[in-house]
Amino acid sequence: MAFVPPAPRLPGEAALEYPGSLPSRALEETNKFSDSGRLQYLGRMMSAAAYTDVMAQRWPAASAEQLQGMVENTLNGLMERSAAAYQWGNRVHGYPPDFNRQGLEEARRLFCTYAGAVYVEHGYMELKTWIATLASL
Repeated sequence: MAFVPPAPRLPGEAALEYPGSLPSRALEETNKFSDSGRLQYLGRMMSAAAYTDVMAQRWPAASAEQLQGMVENTLNGLMERSAAAYQWGNRVHGYPPDFNRQGLEEARRLFCTYAGAVYVEHGYMELKTWIATLASL
């Protein structure tokens, strides 16, 4: 990605942390971003929905099989490229010492966690708009 659009802004309490970096940390009832596993799950599901929505709008005549193939074959790549372009691996707190921050699985985890935070903070339409912008690059 040559041009990277600004990612939707998140409040400070949405800081990215590596899961398990703070094992004794309790979930904070007043912080909707304190459960990174929940954010990752929401982000994975809502990103897939938003990306599918974007692809369905771009190719309205695509069959279910074609649409499914497009999404399955390109969504992970979008997540990986985006996480690398935003350099999120350099911003995460609490990585284990020898952890591969640049791995594809980690890129997808970071994207999904960020997308989940966007969904929680701003809602589906903001997430979809951002994903549509990323998909057009």
